[in-house]
Amino acid sequence: MKSAKIAENSGNLSILAITKNIRWCNSILIKLRNLNLTDFIERFFYADKMKQFIFVIWGCLIYSELLAQSNLGLHGIALKNSGVSAYVIEAESGSVVYATPQVSLAPASVMKVVTSAAALEILGPDYRFHTQIGFSGAVNGDTGELEGNLVLRGGCDPAFYSEYFADHYKGTFEEWCKALKQAGIKKIQGDLLVDLSKMDGGSVPGGWQWDDLGNYYGAGVSALTFSDNYYKIHCSSPAEAGKRVSITSTEPQMDSLQLTNNIISSEVNRDLANVIGAPGSFFQEVEGTIPAGRSDFIVKASMPNPAGIAAIEFCNVLKNNGISILGRVFCTNKWVGNGFTLISDKSSPPLKELIVPLNHESLNLYAEHLLREIGRAKKDSSELDKSLVALKEFWKEKNLFLDGFYPTDGSGLSRSNGICTQTLAEILRYMYLGPNHDVFFNSLPSAGINGTLQNAFKGTKLENNLRAKTGSMTRVRSLAGIFTDKNGKKLIFALIINNFEGKQATVEKAIEAFLNEIYSCEVEVLKR
Repeated sequence: MKSAKIAENSGNLSILAITKNIRWCNSILIKLRNLNLTDFIERFFYADKMKQFIFVIWGCLIYSELLAQSNLGLHGIALKNSGVSAYVIEAESGSVVYATPQVSLAPASVMKVVTSAAALEILGPDYRFHTQIGFSGAVNGDTGELEGNLVLRGGCDPAFYSEYFADHYKGTFEEWCKALKQAGIKKIQGDLLVDLSKMDGGSVPGGWQWDDLGNYYGAGVSALTFSDNYYKIHCSSPAEAGKRVSITSTEPQMDSLQLTNNIISSEVNRDLANVIGAPGSFFQEVEGTIPAGRSDFIVKASMPNPAGIAAIEFCNVLKNNGISILGRVFCTNKWVGNGFTLISDKSSPPLKELIVPLNHESLNLYAEHLLREIGRAKKDSSELDKSLVALKEFWKEKNLFLDGFYPTDGSGLSRSNGICTQTLAEILRYMYLGPNHDVFFNSLPSAGINGTLQNAFKGTKLENNLRAKTGSMTRVRSLAGIFTDKNGKKLIFALIINNFEGKQATVEKAIEAFLNEIYSCEVEVLKR
């Protein structure tokens, strides 16, 4: 403390005397709510002049603090009629820095924090999925014929032939051909059976909207995923806006696909195309607009039957490698074979690597697969309802705040999800204090650097400081993560805004402004 000299009568007061008087003023402030007006006036006016002076100065400081607190928050016309929830705590102590009244809101993709954190804790960071190739029946050693069926057993691996792990899976089908030849198999008399029995229940949650299901981000789960369960529609658009766009090809090629094209060229320089189609249906319609003057513009759509398409691709590789199969491709959700002889097993990258693109790129498919795997681990079933119960029970065991917690999927695509920001913050703190701290927080995008936060917080103190999961859908914006404030203190935060007016960019700027205020704040603010 710096030295201070305050004249009283003709003498000087010591620092000890000032401190003593400040403590007296503090005691008065603390007791104010229990004092009646008469008692307060008597205490103030019968105090000596020094105490009166210190009280006035102290009162000014308190007023300025309250004024700063009243100005701290999420503001703007876009938030006027919206549902807003915020919660900020110290990572180490858990003490509350800022909190709005807690309301349950739709979190969008911030729901992935809940799912990926639980998966890490339940399954472990080194957990791997396994996709297997084998056969039923017997191999004739003289002829090299398999007198039975070739079996491709799905292991619910969300990353199988994923673009995010292309090097890991490159050449997997070719390796399986080599393993089959080493087992003496040159010809398969039976079918290629695709065993999908490991995935229980439907492929998509009931809360997903019809408009989402045909798009790449609405792709459902499968015991055998393939290439992120989406396909590419290659388009050529005329130079003039308002004209019909041509579809040149799809990748992969699907003979059964019947695609109705209603795409129009536009002056808007972004993808505004929308694919409509029921899960598993080869009848799809693509509408909306893409930029004019593009020779090869790609629209991504949900793959109707990823397991079947993977099997067809594998059959083509078998043929190219001199292995013939006389039967057909047959997908089954219930294994009916007579035994299984394993030929080769392809494991996924470990979970600690899978959650990086999950949270960086906000991959719904990965999140939904992890939710189902939680159900299998805790309930011996990957049915959606049982998986959701397992998720909620896990966090309940940790004694976290779960009021208003209504999970309906693992990714946040469903608008039926409900969660309070206090729950999100407490889950983040649980991970911060736990053994998977580094693995989990390194999976979150870094502000201004990568992932869905690549263009956020540029030029501020939170750039390359804040790590957080974003959430975004129509009239929903959310953010939850961690950063270090200007005093070196780690703060955990969660924000959700529902049903805002105006542009999403306006809301995103309000969120950035709020968090930059929290970064610079000198005082704790216990309530909005």
